[in-house]
Amino acid sequence: MTNSHQIVALCLLLCACGAPTSPASEPPAAQQPKLPEQSGPKGEALPAATVSAVVALDGEGLRLVTANGSTALLAFDRNRQETIAALSGALGPPVGQSANSECGAGPTDFVDWGNGLSVLIMQDRFVGWSLDPEAAGGLTTMNGIGVGSSRAALVQAFSDTSIEESTLGQEFTAGGLSGLLDSARPDARIEALWAGTACVFR
Repeated sequence: MTNSHQIVALCLLLCACGAPTSPASEPPAAQQPKLPEQSGPKGEALPAATVSAVVALDGEGLRLVTANGSTALLAFDRNRQETIAALSGALGPPVGQSANSECGAGPTDFVDWGNGLSVLIMQDRFVGWSLDPEAAGGLTTMNGIGVGSSRAALVQAFSDTSIEESTLGQEFTAGGLSGLLDSARPDARIEALWAGTACVFR
């Protein structure tokens, strides 16, 4: 299978297609330092949906970062309404929603933003996220890893990085994240990322 065919197949497998943008970069600065809070699981508070924050990728969910540098984890298992409200406050409203009844973990709903981010919902709970191969809306981990990051940067950022050939291609796990590199070469770059429950057909 050619590299271009692999990328097209991956878009379908992850069910997380988004509008093409440019490679991942550092998250932009948030606009307001003081955010009202609402309670959530694991004792962490979330910014209110009406106030902007920056979203960072995380192996335990998605992290909201305020202008003063404080963070709040939008953890997996949070309810659907609170998850979408918190992300809409940071990213704007979703651009689409879909469902797949054939995912291995069970029927799954997908809520998509225009930057390539899809949130996976099962039984009204946030269970996973994915960032598709075309995405580069500025979403990265707190240490700067996102779509377009190099293999060298990935290994440097996460000491537990493991890379192996799978039916999807050059698949890796690192810091609770999973994803694909665009080749087996030393200069390979990340072309897809996901965490939590994934809808991947191997």
